[in-house]
Amino acid sequence: MKRKLAWILILTAFFAACGPKKSSKTANEDAEAIMNLRTADRLLNQKRCVDAATSYQAFLTKFPKDADARNKLGLSYMCEGKPELAIAEFQTVLAANPSFTDVHNNLGVAYIMTKNYPDAQKEFRIALQDNTYPVTGPYFNLAKLAYMQGSYEESRALAKKVMELLPKEAGPRLIYSQSLAKLDRDDEAIASFNELLKMAPDNLDANYYLAELWMKKNKPCDARVFYAKVIDIDPIGELGQKSIAALKTIKCPK
Repeated sequence: MKRKLAWILILTAFFAACGPKKSSKTANEDAEAIMNLRTADRLLNQKRCVDAATSYQAFLTKFPKDADARNKLGLSYMCEGKPELAIAEFQTVLAANPSFTDVHNNLGVAYIMTKNYPDAQKEFRIALQDNTYPVTGPYFNLAKLAYMQGSYEESRALAKKVMELLPKEAGPRLIYSQSLAKLDRDDEAIASFNELLKMAPDNLDANYYLAELWMKKNKPCDARVFYAKVIDIDPIGELGQKSIAALKTIKCPK
C-alpha cells in the first residue's frame, strides 16, 4: 500500500501548490522576512522537508497570522510524513480564513494520510464549491480516494475528468488505467497504459501493471518486456524485486 500511496502523493503535491496566496501586509513589507520565506519555499520545493518546516516555524514566530506560510508549514509536515501536525496547521488557517480553498484541498490530503476518508472527501467537495479554484486538484484527489476505497468505477470517471483538463499529466491517467484493470476491462487498460508510457516511458507503476495485465492474458513474453523495464528503472525497489521474481518464471523463445 505504501508503494501505491507514493505516486498518489507526489502528484497531489503538484496540485496542492496552486491557489490564492494570503500573506500579511506586515510580512510583505519586511525585506528580511520575504527573503527567509523564499528560502523556506525553496527548501520545500527541494523536498528538504525538515529544514523547510524549521524555516516556516521561524517566520511564523514573527508573523503568526500569515496564512500562506502556515499552509506551507502544513505541507512541510506532510512532506515529513507527519499528517497529524499538518492537520493542526491547516485547521488553524481555516479557523481564521474559512474561504482559503487551497487549505481545504491540502487538509483533505492530510486526512487521507491518516485514513480519515469521510473528512477527506468533505474537504475536497468544499474546494470544488469555489468556482475560482482549479478543479483538477480536488477531482484528482477524489479519484485517488475512490480508488483507495475500492470504488473503481467512480475513480475511473473522476480520473477521466482530470485527464480531459490535463491531458499531458501522467498521474490521472495512471489512476484511470488502474481503475480499468480493476474493472476487468483489460484491453482498455492495456491501451491506456500504453498511452501513458508514450508520455512517461519510465513510469514504474505503468510498466509493472502493464506487465501484470499481459500475464493475466497469458502472454508472458509480452509481459517480460515491461518487467525488464521495471528492473532497469528500480532494481532494488519493491516492484523491481517482484519483476525479478516474475522473470525467473518466464521462458520465451530466443
